Amino acid sequence: MVQIFHILKFCLRLYSGKDIKEEKREAKLQSSKIEQDLCEHAQVEKNVVRILMLGTAESGKTTLVKQIKIIHCNGFSKQELISFKPAILDNLLTSMKMVLLGMGTLRIDLGNKENTKHAACILSCSQCLGGDQELLPFVAHALCALWGDQGVRAAAARGYEYELNDSALYFFKNMSRIIAPHYSPTDADVLRVRVRTCGIIETQFQANKTVFRLYDVGGQRSERRKWLSCFDGIHALLFVVALSCYDITLKETPSVNHLQESLELFSSICTNTMFQRTSLILFLNKTDLFQEKILNLGRHLRFYISSYKGVDCDVDAAAQHVAAMFSVCSPRKPIYQHFTTATDTTNIQIALDMVIHQLVKNNLETIQLL
Repeated sequence: MVQIFHILKFCLRLYSGKDIKEEKREAKLQSSKIEQDLCEHAQVEKNVVRILMLGTAESGKTTLVKQIKIIHCNGFSKQELISFKPAILDNLLTSMKMVLLGMGTLRIDLGNKENTKHAACILSCSQCLGGDQELLPFVAHALCALWGDQGVRAAAARGYEYELNDSALYFFKNMSRIIAPHYSPTDADVLRVRVRTCGIIETQFQANKTVFRLYDVGGQRSERRKWLSCFDGIHALLFVVALSCYDITLKETPSVNHLQESLELFSSICTNTMFQRTSLILFLNKTDLFQEKILNLGRHLRFYISSYKGVDCDVDAAAQHVAAMFSVCSPRKPIYQHFTTATDTTNIQIALDMVIHQLVKNNLETIQLL
């Protein structure tokens, strides 16, 4: 009996020794696999071009991100488009409220007194969707009646006098389609819907066999402290300016001109030592609205920027003057400027192609693109 016990003890010791050796071998293989994966990941990351997109609020940065998804990421799925429906309907309701309040500022009366009840309905409405995510019938009826009112249309046409949001007229003109039952948003609708950016949104896309990673940060002053966390490893900085904001002030600080705020922010970025080796790209955005103001609304640049001495209705001269104001912020480093309209997919595709080509051509020092 004692002899059998010793034999079993010896066998267990032998098995245990083999088991330990097998575990060590497997651990070594696992460690090697992890190291290999880390090396491969580091090599992939080495070839990623990181772009930090900055700019003040409402410059059109988020719209550019949506365009990148449409152009380089196979666009929006049907479900993704539908997910924007509540925001679009809320934008429509909010825009109508702004027009009604703007009518008081402009001293414009409703063309039809019967619409007073519809105006009261909209102004008191805090929720426009029912449980089925469809627009409430009484809200749809009120919106339709108000948009048919001459006073409302007159006030909407003068929205620049009380800072009506850029997309309001688009949604008003497409109201019959948007308020219809079972409405499904289009790409154009999604490009124009306004949803405030909070925090940092990362978008990755591939072009010309190169992977690009774009970081979009909220433009409100309260969001800018988050930019510091994005500085490390950035190869290019894309600054977006609303060219059309030369005649408006900040909502956060009404005494500050919107364009001047952008200019000061861009200047501080150009002099920041963290961006010494970073390519600078400037998108002078919303050229369509800029042109409308200069040509048709009498909002001449000289009224708001005293340094402009050009002809009043010369859109190109006015745009180039604003561009020159930003160019002087970086006397030693070139700024790659592009005039853009973020809601125009063709325009943005051309601008992005030029940016991508320039970044690849530059062969940035920290990565190997060629």
